[in-house]
Amino acid sequence: MLIDLHAHTAPRSNCSRTTLDELVASARRRGLDALCITEHDVRWPDDELADASRTLGFPLIPGVELSTDIGHVLVFGPLERPLWSGYTFEQLVEETERSGTALVLPHPVRRVAGERARRAGRVPPTPAEVAAWPQWSAVHAIEAASTQTIAAEHELTAAALAVAPRPRVGASDAHGPDLAGRFCTRLSVDVRDASGLATEIRAGHTDAVRLDPD
Repeated sequence: MLIDLHAHTAPRSNCSRTTLDELVASARRRGLDALCITEHDVRWPDDELADASRTLGFPLIPGVELSTDIGHVLVFGPLERPLWSGYTFEQLVEETERSGTALVLPHPVRRVAGERARRAGRVPPTPAEVAAWPQWSAVHAIEAASTQTIAAEHELTAAALAVAPRPRVGASDAHGPDLAGRFCTRLSVDVRDASGLATEIRAGHTDAVRLDPD
């Protein structure tokens, strides 16, 4: 199956300019089988997202993009702490080691090799330096590419994955219309909830896919 693991809606994510209906229309048009909604530091109520899924006739799986001391982390599965209390990355990893929740590192080099880093004149790290980051090996998968990252980031991420291979996913990180599904993840089994998705991610049964090649 094909699933987009990373998308934001307005108004729940104040950086987004697209609605849930628009995200689903984009994902459906590109032939996806499901879509994860991963707002920033807030999770859709399960019953509300389930109702939306039934209304739209499209599988929607909840997740969250958490802000931590090392940057953003995508989380699929239950969390023990209330989201408003926040997490350090160490706390998040310690908890998910016993909970079965899956962690994905999104846009892993955006702060050091992305457009903002380029404008600031920062010299990107080497692939070996990226691969040596603690978070590289602590998460269950790396987001290899998205619509919110540039070619230089994709290339550095790929090079770091060659140095220290990790399971990889693709995801749109959609913040605007017609972006959902441009990058997505292929799974070998059909999943319809966060628990099943977390199991597949933790097992490394993922492959990054780009549906709109340049």
